[in-house]
Parts: sequence; structure tokens; C-alpha cells
Amino acid sequence: MLHIDIVSASLMTVLLSMTYFPAAATVSGATHDAVSNTTIPLPAGNYATLKVLGSAVNGKQANQSFVVTYTDGTTTTITQSLSDWWGPPQNYTGESQVMQMAYLIAPTGARLSHVAYVYGYTFSINSAKTVKSITLPHNRNVVVLAIDVSASGAAPARVNLKAVDNVAGIVANGSPVSSGGLDNEGNAYSANLLGASLTWTGSTFTLGAPGSTTPPVARTLQISGTPATKAEVGKFYSFTPIVVASAGSSLTYTVANKPAWAKFSAATGTLSGTPSPGNAAPDANIVVSVSNGAQNAALPPFNITVQPAVAGSASLSWSQPTENTDGSRLTNLAGFVIRYGTSSTALKTEISVISAAATGVEITNLSPGNWQFEVAAINTSNVKSQFSAIVGKTIQ
Repeated sequence: MLHIDIVSASLMTVLLSMTYFPAAATVSGATHDAVSNTTIPLPAGNYATLKVLGSAVNGKQANQSFVVTYTDGTTTTITQSLSDWWGPPQNYTGESQVMQMAYLIAPTGARLSHVAYVYGYTFSINSAKTVKSITLPHNRNVVVLAIDVSASGAAPARVNLKAVDNVAGIVANGSPVSSGGLDNEGNAYSANLLGASLTWTGSTFTLGAPGSTTPPVARTLQISGTPATKAEVGKFYSFTPIVVASAGSSLTYTVANKPAWAKFSAATGTLSGTPSPGNAAPDANIVVSVSNGAQNAALPPFNITVQPAVAGSASLSWSQPTENTDGSRLTNLAGFVIRYGTSSTALKTEISVISAAATGVEITNLSPGNWQFEVAAINTSNVKSQFSAIVGKTIQ
């Protein structure tokens, strides 16, 4: 009997760790303005996207589980790694640097000259179901400042954290940090730098304790981000800039020299699209800008080079047959024949492996798509066995 499998090997490492969290000091009248290690009610509705502002503390926190629960009792679990608020940013998949500050607040209320970051995370959730809540990682070293949810084409819905805030993480300059602060070691974000709100990817997040009277900070309009300078034929490309603006700003984005294959959002500044083989010419001097009506800011010009689709490969393996169909011992095996194509009913390409000892072959130069494969043995009299069952592999 002939057997064939697509071979795919991976190495998985399981890390076990134990973290000791010192008990946070309890201070009467502490202002809680962030949340960690709890379940947060979400406004009932059908949403496609959930956005989170926050960070890790006491070091980067890898592979943390956020669990969205729906009203029918089902859940969606999102695994996300978070960079530390003291940096450096790890640029994890799904993570964006929303704001960088020059200092933070030490336990006494004094400024500590150490950079501090706020990060943004975007999660896809099941829009066919009504959300109920999100359960944060069971980890005090993951802290959330704000959340919103949104449906396609609709304004984001703000998540009220008032009832669940349990971390005092944003403190005005000169005010002592209470309840262990953001990092459970007495340090916190500066309310004077952070302000009352942050705008990121078209959403404006309210920050600070409920009812806080901290005045919004007037900021110079800033835009940042590093767009990829290479795109691949047949693969989706996307870039969204990071903008820091004063609370309540109405922002409009524009683009100059937009690639013909891309779309641009005036609401978020996102440049995205999928280039085709006809888009091989490089797109030069692309400039993404933002305006609040009074100020303008722009990224440095950048180029995007469209590269041909990278050919994929499939590794096939099989077990050598040892007997003929009549049960007699096989003594004249000569090799194998492989047929493949993008349809199981039209395996039009055929190659031969002239070696009785062969147990596999790698097929290269496969374009993106769903490829199907089958293999048969052949003897020295040029007699083929029946072909194996068809197996498939998707080339991205």
C-alpha cells in the first residue's frame, strides 16, 4: 500500500513561569483610573472590532489571553503579547505604539526621567453575536487604560470602566502615587502628559478616573509610523499612522502619490490594498498627512516597491511499497510518479523520481493557491501502481 503525506515540522516550546506580585499598599481615597485582572462588561451589541489601550508592566508579557464572552455563552479567546510601558517596544503582531512620553511619575509625585509608552491593540471579534464582557488576562502585569468596540461603518462605542477600575495608574505631576500605581511598585503615567484623551486609528479614548477634572493638554499635532516599503503581488498591504493630538480634535487625513492599487481612508489615514502583477512599477514619494484644521503634520516621503509573488513549495513523503497487488514480494521497484495541480480533477503536471529508495520529494515554484498531489509507484517494467489518495496544501 502506498501512503503519502504533506510534511510540516514545527518546534513548540512550552514555558512555565511563576511571578510574585507584592501586595499593593492600600491608601484611603486612592483614584482608580485603569484596570487589570478582571472581567469588564461590554455595551450590548454586535461588533466586529474591539480596541484596547494599555501596556505591560514589570517587563514584556508574552501570549496573554483576552476572552470575549457573548450573550449566548460562547467565547472568543485572543492571544496577544504586550510590550513593557518602560520599553523598548517589541512591535508584537497586533500592537501599535500610540504615545511616547519623556517622563513618568515616581511614588513621591516627582518626575522620573524615563520614557513611558502607551500601546494600542486591535482584536477581531464575532460580529454575528451579541457581546457581554471581556475578561482580561489573570496577570497584574497587564494593565488596560481604555476600551472601545465598533461595528463596520459605525462610530465606536465607549466601554465604561468606572465600575471595574482597580489600578491607580495616571497621576498629576506633583501628586504622590497611591495604591501601588500602574506597576504595583509606585510609579504611574503623568496625567499632564497623557491628557484627558488619546486619538488612535480614528477612535478617541477618554482617559483618567471617571469624572476627572484634569484639563485636556494642548498638544502639537504629531504623526508617526514606519510603513513597509515592499508589497507583494497577491498579498494584502496595510499601513495606519499613529497620531497624537489634543483632546476633541477633528482630524482629516490626506495622501499624495497614492499607489493605483491602494485605497486610502481620510478618517484613519490607512493606506491599504492588494497589488496585482500589473503593478510592478515602484510607487515613489508617497506622503501621508493629517490636519486638525489649525495644524498640519506629515510623514517623510516613502516608496513602495511591488515584488513578484514568492513561489511556494510542498514537501511530500511516502512509505515505500513492499509487495505487489497479488500479495507477492515487490522486487523490481524503479521509482515513483507524482501528479499535481490546482484542481483534484485536473492534476496536469507530472514528475518522476527515478529511485527505488526515495521516500519523498520537494516540489517548488508553486504559485499562491490550493494545490493537490498524488503519487504512484512504478516498476522496472514501467507498470504503475494505483495512485494514492489526494492530499492538498495551500500556498499563501
